[in-house]
Amino acid sequence: MNAWLSWRPSEQHAQIVRNMLRRGTRVSHHLFSVVGCLAVAVALALWLLPTVRGNLAAKLMPVVSAAVQAGPARLLTGHPLPNFAPAGAQPQQEDAPETDALAVGLDVAPETAAQNDASDPARNGPSPVALAKLIPTQRVPADARDDRALASNREQALVATYLSRRYRVAQEPLGQLVKAAFQTGRDVGLDPLLLLSVMAIESGFNPYAESGVGAQGLMQVMSKVHSDKFEYFGGTDTALQPLANLQVGALVLKDCIARGGSLANGLRLYNGSTNPDDTAYGSKVMAERSRLRDVAHGRSVPINAPQAPAQPSKPIVTAAVTAAAGGA
Repeated sequence: MNAWLSWRPSEQHAQIVRNMLRRGTRVSHHLFSVVGCLAVAVALALWLLPTVRGNLAAKLMPVVSAAVQAGPARLLTGHPLPNFAPAGAQPQQEDAPETDALAVGLDVAPETAAQNDASDPARNGPSPVALAKLIPTQRVPADARDDRALASNREQALVATYLSRRYRVAQEPLGQLVKAAFQTGRDVGLDPLLLLSVMAIESGFNPYAESGVGAQGLMQVMSKVHSDKFEYFGGTDTALQPLANLQVGALVLKDCIARGGSLANGLRLYNGSTNPDDTAYGSKVMAERSRLRDVAHGRSVPINAPQAPAQPSKPIVTAAVTAAAGGA
């Protein structure tokens, strides 16, 4: 015990320790200086090169998202949360669908939907909304536009309720679709009720509808013909997603109206008709939009009204009238 207390470090050992600490301090100082300079250089490079920044973000976001999603799952693996369901309630199956088919792909808030009007580095190229904005507004007739694109929530609710009853679709997902249609209409510069009318005539609000010629989704878009427009969402596999189909269909419709020079010709081109006298499809869409306008204004409209407008009856020409006309 006394021997241990009598031991003292020699001056030589103390000097060696001091030299090592001094040397380590210098090395760490230089190392952190180099790291700081590199960090500043990388930050400046990313700021001056947006393309590199976008590519780097596109590569890192999947890794970060996976880590964020897997982190809480790993923490809860050993200590699962207790079941808060009422007594006697059946637990929800993991593979059970949580939403209606229309709700899939429509969980984007209207405010964030407006962000699709620019090129997103994490996606492929410009969005359909950005492409639609390249079409001059002057080329779209006034009756295809609507200055009241941002209708009140009450008017949107009236339209959603009417369409839900008329086409026998669940009201909650259809309400989300109506909001998405109003937001898309404002973004691309088309009447939202026109978009809803096209969906009503084309698919009856069935997001999985497909025609014999390959038209798909709510707006019955030819995904093979317009495959480039779906690249923003990940390719033609997203043609049946409601929001992707709605935005691409709105872009195609606006282009057809601009090329046709009128709403009637635009609807004819959208339907794929080459006969300039074919107005059947356009008449159905216009009649549906007229009904939706009445509904939005609070008027009573029967839910079983025929899609096609009533054709005016031709006058019956009798023999006496013909003879009188000939004598004149």
